Amino acid sequence: MIQISYLSKTSSPMSAAQLVSLLQQCHANNTARGVTGMLFYGNGTFLQVIEGEATTVDELVGKIARDPRHEDIRILSRKAIEHREHPDWSMGFEQVTAEGLRDVVGLRDFSESDFTPEVLAARKDVVETLMDRFRAPHWDPLVRELDAKDKVLEHLRTALARQRGRASFATLVIESLAEAGRKGPLGEEHQQLCESALKSLRGG
Repeated sequence: MIQISYLSKTSSPMSAAQLVSLLQQCHANNTARGVTGMLFYGNGTFLQVIEGEATTVDELVGKIARDPRHEDIRILSRKAIEHREHPDWSMGFEQVTAEGLRDVVGLRDFSESDFTPEVLAARKDVVETLMDRFRAPHWDPLVRELDAKDKVLEHLRTALARQRGRASFATLVIESLAEAGRKGPLGEEHQQLCESALKSLRGG
């Protein structure tokens, strides 16, 4: 696996709705590709870390470089990794604000207006401080909400599959009872079969 971190400037200011759309796109695409990472956005600047299989990550960065929403792209690092630093995040997100920076030890003299590709490319210490903070478990409310929705959908899919399985099982039991009934009176074994089936269908 590899990890690539890069900086870029937005070609035009991004609205909240556009950021939501971008994050939804990242979340869906990265999940499918097995890519994880972290995205910082502020002052019209992106700082992003992407990790996953080398071919996949290189292709993704190439795609980002061609994306008209990005300009002045600068690769900060490309390194081999054995373990993901953001294993739980299809794309973690942090919006960089003056208030948020004041809460970061070591960055209290770093302002939101300094969050630019030019400054960050020369201040690797700032980049590392931000990364160190968000390598710990952290969820932006927006991303948490998106992940929660996906988990709900996955739960529903699992529940529907479970119900289909139970329905198939119940159908099989009924068919077996009907077949046995055509041959003669139902016996104790059929009673036990019904009780076992009900227990299974009730999740017991």
